[in-house]
This record gives sequence, structure tokens and C-alpha cells, in this order.
Amino acid sequence: MNKGLLETEGLVFLLLYLISLIGVGIMGLLKSKEQSMQDFYLGGSGFGVTVLFLTMYATQYSGNSLIGFAGSAYRNGWFFLVSVTFMVAIVGGYMLYAPKLYLLSQKYRFITIGDYIRHRYEHRLLTNIIVFIGIFALSNYMLTNLKAIGYILDYVTGGYIGFAEGIIAMAIIMVIYETLGGMRSVACT
Repeated sequence: MNKGLLETEGLVFLLLYLISLIGVGIMGLLKSKEQSMQDFYLGGSGFGVTVLFLTMYATQYSGNSLIGFAGSAYRNGWFFLVSVTFMVAIVGGYMLYAPKLYLLSQKYRFITIGDYIRHRYEHRLLTNIIVFIGIFALSNYMLTNLKAIGYILDYVTGGYIGFAEGIIAMAIIMVIYETLGGMRSVACT
């Protein structure tokens, strides 16, 4: 075992932080106004612009950016700038249809992309295929973040919490607080 980045006090603080995430999940559950999919997945649509911005910022600059993109940029060198162009282009693409989709989602109370596809095409198989493609596309992002958690915990604890154990422990904690409080808890963290 290597000497970790955190001393005993830092490890205690880390443990207290992780336990507090469960508290955030409980708080999110207590603040929920109703037992509905909209309340769970969208926080009841009660987020202000600031909370929404900070949540999107945290999503964009997560373990995927910290570990995944940095490693890819190191391996690929200047060629990685092409990826940055594509990431910016995706945001630009969103701006072409997001305003209209937002208005439709307000009118028809869409929560997910699947809701829109089901409404637009009235085809169950197509809806299932689109949802599966979305889950598959996001799996890279989720796996990169889980891997980042494992590396970070292994490094800062000097191997006291191993790579696999860190992933499992953090995944369990995230599932608990997200299941309890939904998007409200995610935004708070």
C-alpha cells in the first residue's frame, strides 16, 4: 500500500461526506411534493436557473472530464481538439431543437425522450429502441465516471480503499441517495 493523499483526518472527513450523501437523499425525499415521475426525475420542475446551471455544469465537468478526457488528450495529443469541437457542436445542435422540444414538453408533460418519441410516432417498438440507444450511449459516460471514482479513491486513500471496492461503495451510496430523493438529491450533491 502506498502513502495516500489523505491522512487520518482527511479519511474521516471523506467518510462523513459519504454518509452525508445519504442524508441528502433523505432530505430530497422529505422535500418531494408528490409521488410522481415528474417530481422524481425533474425535481417537480421547481429548479431555478442557478440550480439547473450548476447541475449541468457538474454533469459536464465530472469524472469523465477530469480523468477520461484528460487521459484521452494525453494519449492523442493535439488530435483531441477534434473532440472538443464535436462537444461544442453537440451543444449548438441542442440549441436548434431544444427550445421547441421544451415547449412541447411543457404542453404534453414529457419527462424523457421516450415520452416524446411515443407521443410523436405512437410506436412502442421505436420508443423502446430509442430508449435503449440512449441508455447505451450514456453507458460510456457512466462507466467513465465509475472508473474515475475507483481511481480517485484508490489514490487518495493509498490503496486502503481499492479500485473495485471504491466503485462498489460509491455506486451503492449513489443508488441510495438517488433512489431516495431523485433529481432533487442529485442537484443538491
